[in-house]
Amino acid sequence: MLSFSLLAHWLACIWYVIAVEEIELNPINWDVGWLHQLSSKLGYETVTNNLTDFSSYITALYFTTSSLTSVGFGNVSANTDAEKVFSILIMLIGALMHAVVFGASIPVPKCNVTAIIQRMYARRSQYQTRLRDLKDFFKLHQIPKQLRQRMTDYFQTTWSLNNGIDHNEVSIFFAHFLVNVFQSLMASGYTRQVLQK
Repeated sequence: MLSFSLLAHWLACIWYVIAVEEIELNPINWDVGWLHQLSSKLGYETVTNNLTDFSSYITALYFTTSSLTSVGFGNVSANTDAEKVFSILIMLIGALMHAVVFGASIPVPKCNVTAIIQRMYARRSQYQTRLRDLKDFFKLHQIPKQLRQRMTDYFQTTWSLNNGIDHNEVSIFFAHFLVNVFQSLMASGYTRQVLQK
């Protein structure tokens, strides 16, 4: 959320700079840009004298946030070529952010932030559950404090060394897997022999 807010802030600042540059570099058509349109809507005659920096910034932030999260609402719109190009870039950045966060199919495999967070918290949740079970065991069996500490240290050390992977469970899984593979190979070999006869 913080990175999104920071990105929206930077884009709002760039959006404001584009409007100011349009006014300074285009004296003939200076009244076309979004900043002039804002001052007109507020009833000001000129942009530079009456429109506050705060109002300009809030409007720019509103535009960039609405463009990043959707396609904008149109009440603040791009009017000049530079504003239109920048608006397209903002929309593309917003679409990319949605794809990364919500897991649309993009070329980068496993780039779904939701899935990454779920995997990360699954391990943490498993750790918390096992630690809670260990503490319940201590209470149930009235384990002395010194032994509790040693058992907790052992659990934490073992967990950190193995990253929460139970090697016995993995070994059992692979044993069953290899048995199934071997049975499949044997069956296919037997089938081949029967078919050859």
